[in-house]
Amino acid sequence: MPGRLAVAREGKVLFYMPDPSSARAGGRLEPAWLPVFYNPRMELNRDLSVAALQVYIDYYASRKPVNVVEPLSATGVRALRYALEVEGVGRVYCGDVDYEAYRIIVANIGLNSAWHSVEASWGDANALMYSIKFRRVPVLVVDVDPFGPPTPFIEAALNLIGDGGLLMVTATDTAVLEGSKASKALRRYQARVARIPQSREMALRVLIGYIARVAAGMDKWVEPLISLYMDYYVRLYMLVRRGSKGARKTVESLLGPLYYCEDFKYASLRENDVRGYCSKVTHMGPLWTGDLFNEEFLEKVIASVEGPFNYLGTGRTLLKTLKTAREEAKLQGHVYQRLDSIASTLKTETPRREWAIETLRSRGFKAAPTHLAPTGLRTDAPLRDLLGLFPGGLKASGALSAS
Repeated sequence: MPGRLAVAREGKVLFYMPDPSSARAGGRLEPAWLPVFYNPRMELNRDLSVAALQVYIDYYASRKPVNVVEPLSATGVRALRYALEVEGVGRVYCGDVDYEAYRIIVANIGLNSAWHSVEASWGDANALMYSIKFRRVPVLVVDVDPFGPPTPFIEAALNLIGDGGLLMVTATDTAVLEGSKASKALRRYQARVARIPQSREMALRVLIGYIARVAAGMDKWVEPLISLYMDYYVRLYMLVRRGSKGARKTVESLLGPLYYCEDFKYASLRENDVRGYCSKVTHMGPLWTGDLFNEEFLEKVIASVEGPFNYLGTGRTLLKTLKTAREEAKLQGHVYQRLDSIASTLKTETPRREWAIETLRSRGFKAAPTHLAPTGLRTDAPLRDLLGLFPGGLKASGALSAS
């Protein structure tokens, strides 16, 4: 074992982890300093995943019990939570390339008497997934949760998942996805990006777009169920289906550019929304232009967190995020806009989001907050009407449209 161990509890799982006292900076745990990675800040991620997996099994899985693969397991806490907290899970296959992590996983399986439901392996994540495929184990769920980009594992995960399966993906390389490292984004995700106020939505759409393209190459297609930017990472839940028609539709209809108006720091998936008002428009992508949420799935997860999973440690924060996502899901075809960014271009004060939303609604438009930014909102109001919320905004838009 890697030195001294501590015992912790998360959800219904008791587990060993490396003693955190040696990995603290300024009173805060630095997970990367631990000999085996464990990040308590990701409890929200794991809580949501437990609830989402239960909803998937209850309402969407084509067969039960459902086998789950979690190939980047570290301490194994996520795999154990799936096995012990979610009904309908058959067997969870987990592992880690680090031998000390593997030893902790084995110890944690024993601590929870979970030998009948969790199988641990020591080795490369992709090798584990392909070996399970070779063994012809039917798998409907794969959770790719790396420290860093998920790109090295997407092809193996999609290859392993059966028709109608669930793919869960985390990405922590948000500086790349959000455009701060544009060259690396082009190499890693094959998308042209730049840092913009809507960078968090761009991150979601770039990652989904990448996964959708890999899936299409296998004659598979994906349907996002929940797409969130939480804390410092992106988290996706998506259905994976087989079919050349769906794959073709993805390539032809659901991948495209994001149009960014530099004059007013406004973004849209439709070129007509910026035409006539913007003197300089930048194209980002290709990225996912389809839905980010399945409203039915989202509603069921909210009910699950409020009901059988009301014991979750991050439940209050989780519900706040999900309920905001429920509101914005009704306008998910419209990219969110940041009021503070628009105000900065107009050199005026930023209006309160609540006031802006109510004002737009009173003028006959739809509007909702977004979980992606505290000053952000989604609306079907055209750019000119959005600018009408700001002093001098209409005059500025008129000057551009007349030029």
